[in-house]
Amino acid sequence: MQPKLISYKLCPYVQRVAIALKLKAVAHTIDYIDLAGPPDWFVKLSPLARVPLLLVEGHVLFESAVINEYLDETYPNKLHPSDLILRAKNRAWIEHGNSCMANLFQLSVKDSEQDFNAARDDLFAKFDPLEHALVGPGYFNGASFSLVDASYAPLLQRLEYIDEIKPGFFDSTRHPKICAWKNCLLELEAVRESCLPEIRTLYLELLWKRRGYLSRFLDKTKYRDGIEQSIY
Repeated sequence: MQPKLISYKLCPYVQRVAIALKLKAVAHTIDYIDLAGPPDWFVKLSPLARVPLLLVEGHVLFESAVINEYLDETYPNKLHPSDLILRAKNRAWIEHGNSCMANLFQLSVKDSEQDFNAARDDLFAKFDPLEHALVGPGYFNGASFSLVDASYAPLLQRLEYIDEIKPGFFDSTRHPKICAWKNCLLELEAVRESCLPEIRTLYLELLWKRRGYLSRFLDKTKYRDGIEQSIY
């Protein structure tokens, strides 16, 4: 029986798992839910009431990093490096990516320029050690795609959308390797196909619904009113 991925259309954590599934060529199905009104079966299944979930052989796996570890250990085409020290370092940088993802959420909800800039500057400070750790060119460890790349690609994709409406998130002087890394990741077919084709439109609509500082830079005639409560 194929694994089933339980998803929310805009969730970057689900996208991490979708990237790994595609790169490892794991046949699977996807069910999308609305986190604002989740179905009863999801509430019963999800220990933490959030996505992603991977349903496999009667078991429920949760947390994107853990799911990706399971996928890498279970299926061919390993995405973790074989060297144990490098693998441990990669896991640490995946954890760092979770901290950066928290900044992404803050950027979407801060309602003043001052608070927005503070969240942006905090993210940039987290990018500084990441820039130093990046090997490149290409991917995080160099030529081979890894689970670190899968973890950061959704973050960098969404920052690209923010940068389009409020430029200044990719500084080729301060973070040249991150800029090159972002371009490489977003051109990868597995990353492009790991989300819905309309992901950019959906994400900008999310920014509008949250009515934070970033919503000032959107064309209000294109977006519906409402408040999006999701943490993603």
